[in-house]
Amino acid sequence: MSIRPDSPPGGWYRDPANPGLERYWDGQAWTQVVRHSPQTTLKLRTHPQNTSRKADPALDLPLAGWWRRLGAGIIDSIIAWVLAAIVLLTAAPDFLSRTAEQYLAYSQEVADALLIGEFATPTQALANNVSTLLLALGGITAVYCIAFLGTWGATLGHKAVGVKVVRAPLSPSMIPPHTDYTFTEEKPGWLRAVSKGLSWALFSTGGSIFMLIQAVNVFLPLWHRRKQSVTDIFASTLLVKVHGERAEQIDQAQPSED
Repeated sequence: MSIRPDSPPGGWYRDPANPGLERYWDGQAWTQVVRHSPQTTLKLRTHPQNTSRKADPALDLPLAGWWRRLGAGIIDSIIAWVLAAIVLLTAAPDFLSRTAEQYLAYSQEVADALLIGEFATPTQALANNVSTLLLALGGITAVYCIAFLGTWGATLGHKAVGVKVVRAPLSPSMIPPHTDYTFTEEKPGWLRAVSKGLSWALFSTGGSIFMLIQAVNVFLPLWHRRKQSVTDIFASTLLVKVHGERAEQIDQAQPSED
C-alpha cells in the first residue's frame, strides 16, 4: 500500500469492520492487533457485575451463526467423502462396490431376521470393509482440515459460507482487572489446526461414543456464549464472519480520527 502524505500517525482507531473494537494502525497499514473500544468498555462497566474485570472481547467480533457453521460442515463433509472415495477407488477399484453389495445383503438379512424375532450380525468381511472406510474417511478429514486451517485459516466449506477460524482471545476470567487488554486476530496456527482437525475427525468417525460427542459439538454453538463448538473450545479458536466489502476495509482503508 502506498503511503499518502496525509496518512494518520500510528495509533488506535475505530475498527472499520467491527464497531465495538479498535484496531492498531502502524502509520502505514492496519495490524491484526485489536482491543475494546473505550466507549464500549465504559458502557459495559456501568453495570455492577462488570466492574471487576473487562467484558469478553470475543463478543465484539462478528461471530459466525449456527447456520453458517452447519453449511460449512456439510460442504466439508461432502468434500471429505469424495476425497476418501477417490483414495479407496485408486487403491482398490472394486472396494466400494463390494462393500455396497455386502451391505445390501446384510440389510436383507436383518429384515428377514426381524420377521422371525431374531437379529442378524454382519459378516466379518463387511465389518472389516466398514472399518477400512471409516479409517480412510477419518484420515482424509484430519489431513484436509489441518492443511487448510493451518495454511489459510479456513476450509473450503468455511470459504463458501464466508467465515474463517481465528485464535480465541482470553476469557474474561483470565484478563487482569482494569487492564487494557489487546489480542491478535490471526489464523489459528498449526498447533490449533492439528487439535481441531484431529478432534473433528475423531468425533465424526470414531464410533458410537464419539458420534454422541459430535452431536454435542454440532449443537453447542446454539447456546454457547462465544458460539464455540467442542472442537473450538478444545483448540481455543473462534469462527468469525468475513464480509467482502467490510473485510476489505481492514486491508485498504486508512483510519480517520473519531
